[in-house]
Amino acid sequence: MIPVHIISGFLGAGKTTFIINLLNQKTTDEQWAIVVNEFGKVNIDGKTIQSAKKGEVYEISGGCICCTAKLYLNESLQEILKSEKYSRIIIEPTGLGGIDMVSEIVSANPALILKPVFCLVDILMVRNPLKLTIPIFKRQIDKADFIIFSKTDLLSNEFEKTELIKIFKANFPKANIFDVTKSDISILDVESIDVKPQINPYSLFEAGLSADNYLQKSYTFDNETVFDAEKLAKILVANTSILRAKGAIRTFDGWKLLNYTLTGCIFESCLDYSKNEFVIIIEKSDINKIEIFDSELKKLFQE
Repeated sequence: MIPVHIISGFLGAGKTTFIINLLNQKTTDEQWAIVVNEFGKVNIDGKTIQSAKKGEVYEISGGCICCTAKLYLNESLQEILKSEKYSRIIIEPTGLGGIDMVSEIVSANPALILKPVFCLVDILMVRNPLKLTIPIFKRQIDKADFIIFSKTDLLSNEFEKTELIKIFKANFPKANIFDVTKSDISILDVESIDVKPQINPYSLFEAGLSADNYLQKSYTFDNETVFDAEKLAKILVANTSILRAKGAIRTFDGWKLLNYTLTGCIFESCLDYSKNEFVIIIEKSDINKIEIFDSELKKLFQE
């Protein structure tokens, strides 16, 4: 039986970076298959993992594998099994999806064994109590076997980290915190310490738990277009309706991976891309505010 690991987490929690860290630690004689699910039609995360050249990526775009794209997940798993060359499978669901259906599909396949589910939590989100009430965010935590905090390196000191973890525990007393910053490959051999409580299946259809409440819009520019990274970051931060933005852009300092979350904007150096490409995710209730972002983006190139 091939072990399957689900790495979940809300938008911008750092799932892709976490998986790449694990890939960099595996031995050369191991073959891993990485199933990456992107909410929209542009698979930025899949391209990022593929560039690491440590595992073969199976991309599923245009919907969540926990609901609308579950058929494609099953097809990808069948293709992986048919190849008979993989010793491990890692699944990265979209940040707007749950793991209920994913776990069910994996568990139903006799050739696969579902390992404990890890949920990455951006520790910076704990600063804002309102963000802890996001239904999908809460559901991911409730259904995970273990919680791992990401972005702890961005905290100013150990005291701040301790205080934020206390706040998190107060909000999620039943959550199992495996390790504050654990990204060692040994986590893949950890076994579950208890059975997570079952959640009423009908709650899967609650409006607040549906990815249908969100919209992704993609932006593409030729590789001759150069962005002012600092100004782009200010536009993103100012538009509070944007929950997530990610992609690859050419800046005055070279090509950068754009990574904007509710807790800030980061640019990391990367290999050259054939074009500028990034996406934003916004709640459908704020759809009219996309026009504001588009207008500000247009002004960026007029200055």
